[in-house]
Amino acid sequence: MNIIDRLNSVETQKTVLKERYGLEYNPFPRSGIAIISESDKIVEKLMPVDEEALNTIFNFISDALFAHQGQPETPDKYMSMIVRGEYGSGKTQTLMFIRYLLKNLKNEAVKPYVVYIDNPGQKLAELIGGVISQIGVENFRKYLWNIFMEYLDKHQDIKQSLITTSSTPQSLSLFGDDEPIPSLSANIQNYKELVDAITIGKSATEKKQLLQTLKGHMINSYTEETESPVVATYFYDVVSDTIGISKSWDMLTSGSVKELDKREVNILKAIVNIVCKQLGYTDFFILIDEFEEITAERLKRTDIDNYLRNLRLLIDREKNWCSVFAMTGKALDIIESYSPPLAGRIKGSIVELKPLNEDSFKQVVKNYLAVARVDEKIDSLDPFDESALEEMLQVKNTQLKGSPRFLLKLCYQLLQRAASELPEGAKIDRDFVKKHIDEFLK
Repeated sequence: MNIIDRLNSVETQKTVLKERYGLEYNPFPRSGIAIISESDKIVEKLMPVDEEALNTIFNFISDALFAHQGQPETPDKYMSMIVRGEYGSGKTQTLMFIRYLLKNLKNEAVKPYVVYIDNPGQKLAELIGGVISQIGVENFRKYLWNIFMEYLDKHQDIKQSLITTSSTPQSLSLFGDDEPIPSLSANIQNYKELVDAITIGKSATEKKQLLQTLKGHMINSYTEETESPVVATYFYDVVSDTIGISKSWDMLTSGSVKELDKREVNILKAIVNIVCKQLGYTDFFILIDEFEEITAERLKRTDIDNYLRNLRLLIDREKNWCSVFAMTGKALDIIESYSPPLAGRIKGSIVELKPLNEDSFKQVVKNYLAVARVDEKIDSLDPFDESALEEMLQVKNTQLKGSPRFLLKLCYQLLQRAASELPEGAKIDRDFVKKHIDEFLK
């Protein structure tokens, strides 16, 4: 068979997987790495197989969400957990499972908002920028606009001054005729509508003065939220730039503005308050992956010191959120050596991810196969047998022994080979693993 014929036959593997093994597709991640955008239906079936890890996750979520129920309202909600494991141990998949749990709670007393950050960046402002970007520019702009509308509804004198100054039929129609005006948000949907209403028929000079007055009121409204005129000014710029993604938005999400360094507390506090108030959430969680990146050799010691010091200050000054950090054991050791106080704050509890053993590997393989089973009730290793799993665990490379990433990638590759090479009724056994494992280790 020439190479074209071989490639043309690859498409039939899907049919083979379904007809021979009862699988809709190959469910194992081809790179061995969890897919961040995986559906809840799949993530639910890929829960951690270690009972101790599951209990730690349950206790953390339970304490973070329900421990303060029935108590007087307090700004101190901060709790933290660390998911610790070596490269390829399943930290990202564990974070995805925690996110799934928080997003799918059906308890009427709590409604947590969850943000997943795949990389902490090289300074804290980049991490906070990542949180903002998760919200999205149009959503964030809408929430900020609602805050200003509420500010005007609360300050009738300011609202009246805008009406009086503009005094045009269009502005009166938008603002309403009765006083006090019940709500502006129903009449004016965005910055452009308000500007059009108050500046129609005005000269260039009058328009400029009105816009400056409006800017001052908007910055004042955001200063109440942020406790920082600098941050409030950037929030104003995001709202007032109504065409595309504003430069200010890009600066906020990239963490590239030196003026905003040291103001991460103000930004995070505003974000938490805005999201919870505007969307009705009760709690705010930030899940941060690959936190070992801040301890990497590519960062200077002063950069690491600054990041960890600023993170500690952030936690000490703003406690209306919870965090989960995923990192290697070495990274945690480095953080403890740089900043013992910070380490004490973030390792409230630790999910320890261990190498897979025979029993846990067997369960992981069953879980993945169950995701793609035509008959979801089947609980089986088929088309693998136990000897294949035993052989995969005996890999000579000690760094790969029990590594979930390596083993899942190996399962994907072996299942692909089996679909094209094994006769009907044959299983992926020890001999089949031995035949192919060397090519996968190159």
